Amino acid sequence: MLRVLIVAVALFAQAAAALAQAEARGEGEVRKVDASAGKVTLRHGPLEGLDMPAMTMVFRVAEPAMLDRLKVGDRIRFVTAKEGGAFTLKSFEKQE
Repeated sequence: MLRVLIVAVALFAQAAAALAQAEARGEGEVRKVDASAGKVTLRHGPLEGLDMPAMTMVFRVAEPAMLDRLKVGDRIRFVTAKEGGAFTLKSFEKQE
């Protein structure tokens, strides 16, 4: 019985770690910046790491100060992850 419990706990830990590490890199264009909500809307290409097609969607930002560096029309490369049921923009760099 103890052995079954140990295996179950190990499998659960592996699954939780895989979900926590689900990140993707992408490219997109800023369509809207909502500083009061701490969110940005991006039109992005496919996000392979998350099995997501190209679309326009809203992302939370990891740090509110990130929004000070974004404006509508900016083209960015970014890293996102699903955290707490919502997609979060972890980092970005502007494209020239």
